Amino acid sequence: MSAFLGKIHYWLYNKVLWHEELLEEIIKFAATKNVPVEAVKADIYNKYGQPDFSPLEEVIDHGNIHGWLQSRIQSVEYRIAAVITELINKYDIKIEEISEIYKNNGIKAAKVVPAEVNQPQDLFTLIFDFMLAGMPCDRVHETVSDTQAEFTWQTTRCLHKEYWDAVGGDINHYYLLQDAWILGFVKTIDQGYSFIRSADGLRSIRKG
Repeated sequence: MSAFLGKIHYWLYNKVLWHEELLEEIIKFAATKNVPVEAVKADIYNKYGQPDFSPLEEVIDHGNIHGWLQSRIQSVEYRIAAVITELINKYDIKIEEISEIYKNNGIKAAKVVPAEVNQPQDLFTLIFDFMLAGMPCDRVHETVSDTQAEFTWQTTRCLHKEYWDAVGGDINHYYLLQDAWILGFVKTIDQGYSFIRSADGLRSIRKG
């Protein structure tokens, strides 16, 4: 990557910040369930890094832009996986409760995007303006079909499993939560679109 900051760097960093805020929402919910969240955070954040909401140009390593952004993605992915796994395994928080947080976060995201989309692929693009999917060069999604009525994609590489495995989590929880987020997002756009995940793992956005 270039030594100069460009649009793509801000795009990636904004996705990291969005997930930092999502993690804060999860932690705030846990606090209402009498979870000792400061202790949870202290342990996990000491291991995987602290959140930082500073402007990108103030904190990025200009000599290693790609590596720095990758490290921020890894940090927030590890922390999200670790917090969720601990809440479920140690504090009996239900995955359905966390799914509701993700769904509401998707609703919030939908309210800050352009009001109109022209075709299903546009909606897919908007979704992954928020959702983390590695670095652009990772190319984790493959288009299966792209028409005016439907956009279908498959994930060819799972970049998230290593984080969930590292904390003793269940990668299926990750995809359940991501689907909840997408469902909230798509329903809130509310222009006749629907989101479907098939039994074979293909995901589609359909018009009408």
